[in-house]
Amino acid sequence: MSFGGEGYGTPPSQKAQASDNANVTQVGGNYTRHIHRYERSWQYLRGVSVDAAELNLAEHAFVDVAGAGGSGRASLAAGRLTSPHERSHTLVLCGQAGTGRRTTALHILLKAGVPKERISWLVLDWDQPRSEQIPHTPGHGFILDLTSSGRLDDDFYTGLTDYQKAARADEAFLVILADEHSWNPRTLTTVPTTHLVRPPAQQVAAAHLRHRANGRVDWLASPPLDTLLTEASHASEAARLAGLIAGADQDGKDAVKQQFTEWHTHLEEWFEEHSAEDDLRERALLMAAALLENTPPATVLGAADKLFEEVGGTPRPGGALAGRDLSARLGAIKATMVGEECLSLDDERHGLSEAVLKYVWQQRPQLRGVLLEWASQISAPNGIAVRHLGRIAERLVQLSLLPGGSTVQRVMSGWIETGRTGHRQLAIGVLETMALHPETGPGVRRLLYQWAQNKNISGELASAVAEICSGRLGQRYPRVALTRLRILASRTDDLAGESVAKAVRTLAKAPEQRLPVLSEIIQWAESGESATRKAGTTSFLALTDITDNALVPSAPEPADDPTADMTDQLFVRGWRAALEEPSTAAAAHTRLADWLNSPALPDTLLMPIAEAVLSGRLHGVGAADLLVGTSSTPDLGRTRRKTLFHRLIDEQTPPAATASTPGEDIHPPQT
Repeated sequence: MSFGGEGYGTPPSQKAQASDNANVTQVGGNYTRHIHRYERSWQYLRGVSVDAAELNLAEHAFVDVAGAGGSGRASLAAGRLTSPHERSHTLVLCGQAGTGRRTTALHILLKAGVPKERISWLVLDWDQPRSEQIPHTPGHGFILDLTSSGRLDDDFYTGLTDYQKAARADEAFLVILADEHSWNPRTLTTVPTTHLVRPPAQQVAAAHLRHRANGRVDWLASPPLDTLLTEASHASEAARLAGLIAGADQDGKDAVKQQFTEWHTHLEEWFEEHSAEDDLRERALLMAAALLENTPPATVLGAADKLFEEVGGTPRPGGALAGRDLSARLGAIKATMVGEECLSLDDERHGLSEAVLKYVWQQRPQLRGVLLEWASQISAPNGIAVRHLGRIAERLVQLSLLPGGSTVQRVMSGWIETGRTGHRQLAIGVLETMALHPETGPGVRRLLYQWAQNKNISGELASAVAEICSGRLGQRYPRVALTRLRILASRTDDLAGESVAKAVRTLAKAPEQRLPVLSEIIQWAESGESATRKAGTTSFLALTDITDNALVPSAPEPADDPTADMTDQLFVRGWRAALEEPSTAAAAHTRLADWLNSPALPDTLLMPIAEAVLSGRLHGVGAADLLVGTSSTPDLGRTRRKTLFHRLIDEQTPPAATASTPGEDIHPPQT
């Protein structure tokens, strides 16, 4: 028996033969199965495809900085992947931020002949880098970005030796991105390493424009754009400028400069012009429009009024009848109406909405707390902007990247502790978004781990960790999420028991995660460590809740489904572990009784599993009560128990033997 394939849900082209990796296990009567050693889908990091536009730029607009001997550094690196002599399948690119590591990695893999559709970024669904989790799918190229991983363990370096052999055998390629300080293999492994330097920003921008808008290369040397790029500019800044130029109107040089500099001059002049007391309403409207970009005007106006009150403004008599008309107010903040009556700052001035909030955050630090409180109030239940919680969370995450941005994370943590519904809702949304952001993600995921471990954590904070893990974090980083849920479920205080149960059920509802989540939890349930074993058995019982129907099968799997037998075996192992664990044995008997009583479970699924679970355990505590049932047991449950009892008794009855006299040979009858 073997399983292969690519993508989320199966290991990338990893195969295991039953002759080597299967056990033949007798679990009762004729219930003999070949149990495949299930390889969890996230044993290997998941790869995501690269944007086509990014690949095209890496192929056609790449600037290769010359290295020793005058040859391009990327060309030399690609040569190591394509050389017929001492060919390497693994390569490390070391460099500081701004040296173009991502684009260089793509360029090298393309030059090595890897098809575009087979190049993938690896999603770092781990808490500690492990070389055995790196896939080596035949004919594919992977990029592993370790720049935010800190110091690497010796085990990672030594494991790369085995990985290189596997990659060579499968004709797979791996490019590792690292910085100069964290990559230090010493003598633990030998992986070719290329040290990158920052390419000239002007050359990068020109190369991009020659590919995207060749007629506008001269814009880079024309005022007011000629001073925007300096020797210190990063390659990403050059690429961004080229993109703005390529998409600009024919006479849009001034707009390009404003957008590239995040509208700093425009905002500086606007706030200077609107500095009178009567202008406070328009300032509030500008900030509300920035926070709620592309939302209905009534929502923006209501949010603006709320901010005006937060800073001490006095509402005018007459309410909505007072003041200037909408068109006049929109003209004052340079906003337009788009789509089906939505208000936008970005429609004519791209990037202005984000720039406004950054400008106010940096220029008026005393307003930071007010801004956060205001955002919480308007996004709270029944708040005017409750339907736009996701947009507000993204804006606050952008502020967290600025100087003083640690305030955002600190305030969000405090709000969760306060228990106020409005504060908590926004705080969880912000922390979830931060946990997925490329820059804040690693730090926030570590913070969630620390919270789960903290002996003095509050119930509110523990429940928040479980809730975050069950959302988008669990979809993108399932192994990371389950690790934190396991720690929470292992706590002796059962601080977040209900939240963890709800979280694992939520994760298991995603079809592609159904089997991997169950397998991971069974691994906990069979652990030799008591706390982990308890976490596994309680989580398994959460998944068997017949009222939730998260993981409980309601119909037989298709005959050609290779996971059907695997799922059955995982359920058998889970039930047995839960019955053997003293802390969950009683609950397991109760839950199994619910299964026997439920018409939602067909006999063809239920009876073989129940028979395998109870086989050889009729003398166990609770087994007799389970099989007898209670006065409230429905007729279906009684019928199933009777059938199950007879099957189990038949298994224990030895086959009848023919009596014979000692020493007498028994011969077949003569013919």
